[in-house]
Amino acid sequence: SCKGTVLQGEIQQGAYQENALSISDRNAGMALLCCAKPLTDVKIACQTLAMAKDIQVKTLPCRVESLEKVVDDVIVMSLKLPTNERLQFLAGQYIDILTKDGKRRSYSLANAPHDDAFLQLHLRYQANGEFSRYVFETLKPRDILRFQGPLGTFFLREDSDKPIIFIASGTGFAPVKSILEHMFQQHSDRQIVFYWGGRTLRDLYMLPLAQEWQN
Repeated sequence: SCKGTVLQGEIQQGAYQENALSISDRNAGMALLCCAKPLTDVKIACQTLAMAKDIQVKTLPCRVESLEKVVDDVIVMSLKLPTNERLQFLAGQYIDILTKDGKRRSYSLANAPHDDAFLQLHLRYQANGEFSRYVFETLKPRDILRFQGPLGTFFLREDSDKPIIFIASGTGFAPVKSILEHMFQQHSDRQIVFYWGGRTLRDLYMLPLAQEWQN
């Protein structure tokens, strides 16, 4: 898990087991970063988190940065973490908003892990939904919420080169958006087919973005 590639600079590898770092690994510029010693300034490419069990689940406060009503019944909510906090997550995972009455509301993270200045959630208005009514009618920027996360096992398995079919309806677009933007950032060449459905064209509330991906 500590294996990474040294892109620039010199290191002294130190003691290690051959089965952890083969000769071909070393020839490819790889090193075990847990026991390597830098001899100069170095630039490294580290192995990214690949499993949900690698990530610490946290309970954190956050501040509502913005509430953008993209269509009449969908709000894109951006959340800002405290200055000294950062949420590590895998593209496709979700968080639980913790309400004051002890209930939980689960929402997928719509931003990719590399784009984490704000956590982005997509919320659709539900007439019988207590929290969605609160967001649409009462919540305002700079209000404070608490959440727990990241959670869930719907995330990209990056150790595969198989083609992917995504199927989503409505705000189910959110976790797919996170995964796709992560794949684009990683320059993935896997074949992707994405079906996004709604009762009307208006329900595809970020259609220009999906069309941009297609183009």
